Amino acid sequence: MDDTPHHKPPAALEPPVPTEAELLAALAEAEAEAKAGLTVPAETVHQRIRAAIARIEARKHARQTADLG
Repeated sequence: MDDTPHHKPPAALEPPVPTEAELLAALAEAEAEAKAGLTVPAETVHQRIRAAIARIEARKHARQTADLG
């Protein structure tokens, strides 16, 4: 059996790591947005996270069910 992959791996498997300057700029922007009142209520964020988790679990369950069938 041939174990040689037929496709080249992607050039970058990991996302790029931001530089210190990019992180500081993002922090400054976030702080400015918070001071301006441009925030999202925590409950809204929690609902979005719970919905994302539910979608992920549904896809996982669907794959497991398909593998059994």
